[in-house]
Amino acid sequence: MAGKAKFDQEAAFKSIIGAGRELEAGSQETPTMKEKKKDRVQRSYFLDRDIDKALRRMALEEEKNLTEAVNEILRKGLVKYF
Repeated sequence: MAGKAKFDQEAAFKSIIGAGRELEAGSQETPTMKEKKKDRVQRSYFLDRDIDKALRRMALEEEKNLTEAVNEILRKGLVKYF
């Protein structure tokens, strides 16, 4: 077998997002994300399946994302520690 073609990861990435893609002048995509994440940390925890299912259901019913739903529940439960 002669030369095997190498996978160009950068070229594949550019073809997916668009080679010359730049943020529009009025777009606040990046600054908004940075402002939201400024006071947040990322952690991993293991949850029981029933708790995960209830969290997802709550988030869906209240039209929130999981992060918002979990933060709301934890704030209520940890009120005496704030």
